Amino acid sequence: MSRIKDLLNGKDSVLVFDVDGVLAVCEFGEHTHFVLTDEEWDALCKTGQSLYSEDKVSPKMQNFLKDKDRSRIYVITASGTSNEGEDKKNFVNKYYHILKENVYYVDRKRNKLEILRKIKEKYPDLEEEKLIMIDDTCSILNEIMENSGFSTAHISSFLDL
Repeated sequence: MSRIKDLLNGKDSVLVFDVDGVLAVCEFGEHTHFVLTDEEWDALCKTGQSLYSEDKVSPKMQNFLKDKDRSRIYVITASGTSNEGEDKKNFVNKYYHILKENVYYVDRKRNKLEILRKIKEKYPDLEEEKLIMIDDTCSILNEIMENSGFSTAHISSFLDL
């Protein structure tokens, strides 16, 4: 039986979230999850326009995080530009009260495991399984699962939480 829900709710766990599809609902198209190519998205981000606003907030995730120790909550998100990364950082800080210094963004190659290892260094006595990456991309979760002792949780685990 999976222990992931117990770990997600553990007071001593360190939770690491993705943004798109996890803390920000992926509803960018009129009737689709997205509307632009990556190149078009990056060009729009470079203009400085904020693309992450209150309409992208997940009330379910806000509720989940409301009583959590924010010092143990992190974000690792892929961003095509530094403007996009800063926009996401501001978004999660404003709507989820996640500390800005706990937000990391990586390029689209998505080397999230490297950042997870840096976060773990801040908690030398923490059991590896209590550092949990929450993402919606199975290939990212699989990479972490196959190359570390960290726990992984797909966003679908929150449907019944």
